[in-house]
Amino acid sequence: MSGKTALVVLGMHRSGTSSVAGALALLGARAPQTLMRPADDNPKGFWESEVLAALNDRLLQAGGSTWHDWRRFDPSKVADALPAFRTEAADKLTSEFGEAALIVLKDPRICRLFGFWRSVLEDCGYGVAVVSPVRSPAEVAASLMVRNDMSRSHALRLWLRHVLEAERASRLQPRRFLTWPDFIADWRKAVDQTAQDLGVDLDRSPEAEARVDAFLSAELKHQHANENVPDQIRHTHQILRAIARDGEHPDLQRALDNARQAFDQACDLFADAPS
Repeated sequence: MSGKTALVVLGMHRSGTSSVAGALALLGARAPQTLMRPADDNPKGFWESEVLAALNDRLLQAGGSTWHDWRRFDPSKVADALPAFRTEAADKLTSEFGEAALIVLKDPRICRLFGFWRSVLEDCGYGVAVVSPVRSPAEVAASLMVRNDMSRSHALRLWLRHVLEAERASRLQPRRFLTWPDFIADWRKAVDQTAQDLGVDLDRSPEAEARVDAFLSAELKHQHANENVPDQIRHTHQILRAIARDGEHPDLQRALDNARQAFDQACDLFADAPS
């Protein structure tokens, strides 16, 4: 890609987005200036902007939602406030990244807000490319149950909403899906494929690769779960893994469209959605 490029790491919470974003930053993509501080559940850092995460929380709140809401976000609910949010987002992008030619933007909330951020990034002169880590929904749910005292069913619904919305919204962008276990097992191969597919140049000097080797480790994976999940979630995970392995295909996209439509209809049955 020519000109300025934003690598948007688009993935569900607890899906390896921090490790992928961190690796890309260590290989030359500009990380945000105001990094979220490391925490016990993420000791090597989140590699996302505190400033932009706070903006996303306010945008979700303005639409009657939260980061842990598994319903579809409705942009029409924030139509009146959207121009002000767009202006603020553009200003904050500049303050966080300056005029860097290659940046890495990561916040799992963007899975449900990708249309907003794609438009803001393009208005700021960036070409947008997407890197989507995919992790077992059982492991994601186990991690959220520990970190957030969240019920398993809630966590699985949250996983399904994030991955389905992220996939559909980013379909027209240059993108690369990768399974997080494969990334951890052989990050060099994953990065080579990603850089080639997205047309970006990364720093592959011995010094940069040594930084990534030191950053990535098996200790990043705290949850190992293989419990059964509902068929719709299992099937969605299988499709995303197939895209990561074999590439895009219209049949796989149609299957994900069907899953998203069925989930939207099922959501109408629940009156106890988080707000």
